[in-house]
Amino acid sequence: MLNFIPALGAKLVRMKEEAEARQAALQAGRPAKVLTDEELAKGHPKVTSSIDFQGVGYGVRLGTWFGWIWLAFTCVHGAFMFAGLSGGTVKMNGTLITQPHWWDFLSLSLIYVPFLLIGLAFSLARYRVTLSDAAFVVRWRILPYLGWTWRLPVGDGVAVTLAFRGSSDNKKPVESIVITSLGKETHFGAFLPVDVKEFLAGAIQHYYGEPAAEDVSTPFITND
Repeated sequence: MLNFIPALGAKLVRMKEEAEARQAALQAGRPAKVLTDEELAKGHPKVTSSIDFQGVGYGVRLGTWFGWIWLAFTCVHGAFMFAGLSGGTVKMNGTLITQPHWWDFLSLSLIYVPFLLIGLAFSLARYRVTLSDAAFVVRWRILPYLGWTWRLPVGDGVAVTLAFRGSSDNKKPVESIVITSLGKETHFGAFLPVDVKEFLAGAIQHYYGEPAAEDVSTPFITND
């Protein structure tokens, strides 16, 4: 019994170290496989490409089953609610609306706006990546003028990896496309299909060239 407590403590310490090693390995990720000229010319069926005055651009739509199911459910639910409001069978703020006015329909519409945006974000939203010698730019748009833009200034060395940055799918960590340069990083595309992420990561690394070789040690994880 006296030996049980030290053994248990040692096991807990080992489990903690292994968990930290796994987390470190997920954060470090894996280097992007640089596309060849032939692979780049062939392209990807889900990725559009263009060249303009801003630089080389790639676009892809974020279409997930979750987004489409969420969007369909929201539309069906909203249709029933609007039908009920028209028929005088819907309560709003605890009051039964027997004779709805235009502001009642407006109030009901506003309730559904955030739910529709969530569905659109995971079904019709698009990423637009622009590569130039000065900066790497990612634009994510739910609608044409609604979304976010990330800009990363780049130098001589640009490293592209596929690594975990906090996103999960069914409680499983998923990789994002991570771009690092000048000591800073940005990441995107966690919920894109794996083949699309690998193509974009390889295309980005192809544009900026392979980074200088570095000695990277991967933590050893036991099978205990």
